Amino acid sequence: MKLLSQCAIVTGGAQGIGLAVASRLMREGTHVLVFGRTETKVVEAAERLNREAEGRARAVPFAGDVCRVDDVERAHECATRELGLPGILVNNAGTVSLSLLMDLPEDELDRLFAVNLKGPFLCLKTFARALIARNQPGAVVNVSSLCQTVVSEGLGHYSASKAALAQLSRAAALELGRHNIRVNVVAPGATHTPQAAAFIEGPTMHRELLARTPLGRAHALADEVARVVMFLCSEDSVWVTGESLDVDGGNHLRGLPNYWEALNPPR
Repeated sequence: MKLLSQCAIVTGGAQGIGLAVASRLMREGTHVLVFGRTETKVVEAAERLNREAEGRARAVPFAGDVCRVDDVERAHECATRELGLPGILVNNAGTVSLSLLMDLPEDELDRLFAVNLKGPFLCLKTFARALIARNQPGAVVNVSSLCQTVVSEGLGHYSASKAALAQLSRAAALELGRHNIRVNVVAPGATHTPQAAAFIEGPTMHRELLARTPLGRAHALADEVARVVMFLCSEDSVWVTGESLDVDGGNHLRGLPNYWEALNPPR
């Protein structure tokens, strides 16, 4: 697979889907800035990725907050200085919580929209401006969720943030196309990651997901999502922009289970 650039930024790159994406990128010879909130985690992830890459590519850790413009700009400067001008951006950092809308605190809504929408916006803006200034092409993949199009009790605020991200991605694809910068979305369903484990591993939720997934498995592996991200970062998708790909084993065909009832059974 021929990737669009030999330098990438992956947010939320220290674990789960982000780590799997970074690993896949480096296997193909692309250097990666691993952008995450916790310094120990990004350092450990970069060390692991460098061991696995065996010299084919290099990972550099960066600890910062995607919701802070200063951190985002410093991350881009670090990537450019250490690895070269980034031509690939994977906005994978995200957060989720479970709450009925009538019980949702205002600050929790603010937090979700900051991480799931503002963060990708700030990263995309900084990334695209640098490419436009140098007349270079680029590829952005925003990792959303199946919840951008289907809803479940307890995840209304999360669904709203991911739907907003999908629309932001379409608008960015429209505006940046003239600069040869493509923007696409990958929308995973249930995926086995450290963040999602509590949601999907309980017996009730596992049974529900299994029943609703046509391909006969309850969840994806992080690397299975990473493979689709790789396609959208490669020259194989050179004529694809403004698109959203569900990576869910067909779960969207039957809809989400009731997360709230599955995780809060009546006593």
